[in-house]
Amino acid sequence: MKKTIFTFYMFFTLGAFAQDNEVHLISLANKNNLAIDSDFYIENIYDGRQVTENIGTVYELFNNKVPANFEKPFIEELRSLFAVLYPKKDNIKPISVRINELYITEASANTETNRKELASATVVLDIIEKGADGKEYILGTYFATRENTRSDVTKLHPALITAAIKNTFENYKNSKQVYQTPIPFDQDEPVNTKNTNIKEGVYLNYKDVFNQHALSLEDYSITKYKEGFCLTNRVTGRIETAFYGFSDGQNFYINLFQFSTVRYYLKTEIMGDRYFIDEVFESNLDFGGYYVTYGGMIGGLGGALAMTLISNGNNTSELKKIPLVLDRVNGTPTFLSDKYILRILESNKELLKEYKKTQRTPADKKLFYMRIHGL
Repeated sequence: MKKTIFTFYMFFTLGAFAQDNEVHLISLANKNNLAIDSDFYIENIYDGRQVTENIGTVYELFNNKVPANFEKPFIEELRSLFAVLYPKKDNIKPISVRINELYITEASANTETNRKELASATVVLDIIEKGADGKEYILGTYFATRENTRSDVTKLHPALITAAIKNTFENYKNSKQVYQTPIPFDQDEPVNTKNTNIKEGVYLNYKDVFNQHALSLEDYSITKYKEGFCLTNRVTGRIETAFYGFSDGQNFYINLFQFSTVRYYLKTEIMGDRYFIDEVFESNLDFGGYYVTYGGMIGGLGGALAMTLISNGNNTSELKKIPLVLDRVNGTPTFLSDKYILRILESNKELLKEYKKTQRTPADKKLFYMRIHGL
């Protein structure tokens, strides 16, 4: 019996150690990559991701999730790839790109007869060109996801990322739709993180929300979808799932594709430097993946709380929906589970006593979260 307990303990300890210390490194260098016939080459690459610490998660030792990253620095890895796929040549135009999202995921794709994993790579980028005035403008935003299913998919990610990137540029080459009013772009523009007044419009990137650079909402229609909302292009009829968010002039709606398996936008309430979302379906959330992705950013007590939240995913006594708070600058999620609220109230006995008398609804959790943080 003692041997069994010791074995289990070592399995759990080694798995936890691996999850906290390992990083899976990915290289996009591949001798099979060939130049693509194009009328452009990539002049500048701008990193517009909100989460820059890693590019997602993969399964490693003991089937634990660990963060993934490129072998080279992010921009350097992409520059090397673009130099091969879209080389600089005479008589072709230079374009620049802003990478809004580039991340990979792995998930179980088990069937009754097979135990398989699903790997996916997602890329969202803006195409930037110089205008007649010599300034840079965003002409369009392009999105692609590539997936594959096998018993072990970790080695597939370089090819999937490359395929997703190539597809975004194919969409750019083949698309006749560009923004009617290009968005001015300045990589060095200061970000006004204190701005909480979000004007009506469609926002491509989290920085654009602070600096009020948006597409006109008149070109899009908002429709209800499940517990969220969809944004539809009035010209093409396409459902737009790649934007960071949009404002109808009254409320800001944020894209939850990083936090949910369903692509839609949810209405938020702005609380200073945070977005508050009333309820997100727990069944669509991957707490383990969030801990790996954001744990290093949270640190300290926050990391411990993230681990507490993971156990809530299997707690049938928990509500099927959970309030979510997002940091407006770095995107760190905080899931307001009952356990989380109890933990943060431990240092304030009066508030803890008050909270325990409530029904512990999303509104209750929001109220006490705001009180403990002085919001």
